[in-house]
Amino acid sequence: MLSSTDYPVSLNFDTENGTFDPCPQVTPRHLSDLKKMFRDQHLVEKILRDDDPLIYEIRYYPFTTTKSDMALAVTRIFPGTIGDEYYMTKGHKHQRDDQAEVYYCVKGEGFLLLDTLEGDFQAIPWQAGIITHIPPMWAHRVVNTGNDLLVFIGIFHLSAGHDYDIVACKGFSYRVLSRNGRPQLVKQG
Repeated sequence: MLSSTDYPVSLNFDTENGTFDPCPQVTPRHLSDLKKMFRDQHLVEKILRDDDPLIYEIRYYPFTTTKSDMALAVTRIFPGTIGDEYYMTKGHKHQRDDQAEVYYCVKGEGFLLLDTLEGDFQAIPWQAGIITHIPPMWAHRVVNTGNDLLVFIGIFHLSAGHDYDIVACKGFSYRVLSRNGRPQLVKQG
């Protein structure tokens, strides 16, 4: 006999706003959640004295059955900068080293940063319609370099887990900074 979780599930997805219904979990990420990620720590502290802007938010839906676990995450990164550094996700690596993920950019423009944190790095220019497979063992972060919302979908196994601390400690090889109004990759150093 099938469990109630073993039946198909459909969601209504609004591509313009990056929302879906039903949505059991929304996780907001404010500047205070990402303060270690931005390079200008003095500016971060100054902003946080008066405000705690919303940088991005993630909407989750777990597709769990008696035999599998998959998850959908739709992330909405707002346009903006902290100094000359564009708004971005925290970035993470999967806790399980055998787990990949697929990202699909629905709206906006920016970069998908991929880093092994051991020397290999890629920056993929991103715009609506780009689908990227993220292999196991690669940390990943998305940066919004546009003037509009950047929306992307992530599909992964729930059992993959998320390790944000390793990214916070090691950082990515490059940052995306605004130079003369245009995004530029700048090596961390």
